[in-house]
Amino acid sequence: MIQLTAEFFQSEFLSIQIGNLYFIRHHGNQGIQVCGENLNKYRNFVIICSENEEEFYSHRRPIDPQRTIFGFHRGEVDFIVPQGGTIVNILIPVEIFHAYADQLQRHDLDDNFLNKNYVNLLPTGMREIKDYLKEIFWLAEHKPSWLQQDHVVDIVNNDFLPLLISKIPTKWNSKSSLKPSRRAKLIAQAEQEMLASFEKPLTLKQLAQKLESSSSALSYGFKELFGMSPMRYLKVRRLNAVRQRLKASEPENFTITMLASQFGFWSAGHFARDYKAMFGELPSDTLQKTAKVSLGVDG
Repeated sequence: MIQLTAEFFQSEFLSIQIGNLYFIRHHGNQGIQVCGENLNKYRNFVIICSENEEEFYSHRRPIDPQRTIFGFHRGEVDFIVPQGGTIVNILIPVEIFHAYADQLQRHDLDDNFLNKNYVNLLPTGMREIKDYLKEIFWLAEHKPSWLQQDHVVDIVNNDFLPLLISKIPTKWNSKSSLKPSRRAKLIAQAEQEMLASFEKPLTLKQLAQKLESSSSALSYGFKELFGMSPMRYLKVRRLNAVRQRLKASEPENFTITMLASQFGFWSAGHFARDYKAMFGELPSDTLQKTAKVSLGVDG
C-alpha cells in the first residue's frame, strides 16, 4: 500500500466471515494506491460505498461508484482510492460462485466473465446490493454472534449470492468494458522509470525525454490519475519506500540519513520535514516504534 496524500494515516477496518464468504469494509482518511496479487481460490468483488467526488481507479480505469463492480479477475490488484474513500471487498470462493450461477441458469458468468474484472450494473441494482451490505455490517457491529448461527449463514448465502448474480446484466460483454484513463500507458511507463531511478536525481524534463513524451502530457496524466504532479508523485513514492524500510529493518543496521540517501534524499533536514508532513511523525518515531515491536515492548 502506498499513501498518496499527506498527514497521519488512519483507517477503519471491519472483516466479517459468514460461512465461506468474507465481507471486508475499509475506510481511510488518506488517498492510497494498492498493488499486489489477487487470491486464487476466491473472487474479490469490490464495491465503492462512499459518495466521494474524487475518482476511484482500477487498473488505471475510472470506476463509477453508482454502477461498477470490479476487481474479480485472476490478475494483480491495482487500484487507487481517494481521501475519505470507503470500499467493500466481497470474497467468494470460485466454486461457490459458479454453483449459484448455474442454479440461476447464468451460464454466461463463466471464467470468461471472471477474467473481465469489471461489470456495470443498473444503478437500482447497485443500490439493492449496497443496502444489503449495510444490513450485514450493521449486524456485525451490533449483533455479531447472530451472524454466526448456521441458519443465518444459509440465509446470507441464499439471499446475497442470488442478489449479486441477478443484478449482473446478461449482456455484460457489451457493457463491461471501461475506458482506461487518458495517457494510462504513458503513466505506467513513467512509474517504471521512477522506480528504477529512486536513488538518482530526476527532473520532469529528463523523464519526458526518456519516454519521448512532453512534460505537459505527463503532468496532465499524473494529475488526472493521482491528483498530483509527476515530481510530487515521485517524492511520495520515495517517502513511502523509506517508510516501508524503516518499518521492516533492524534499527541498528543503518542510520536514517543513510537510508534516506538511498532513495534520493540528500538533505537530512528537508527529508525529516517532508516525512513528517506526509505521515504525521518523524522518521525517528517510526524507527522507535519498529524497535519496540521487535523487542516486544508495548506503548
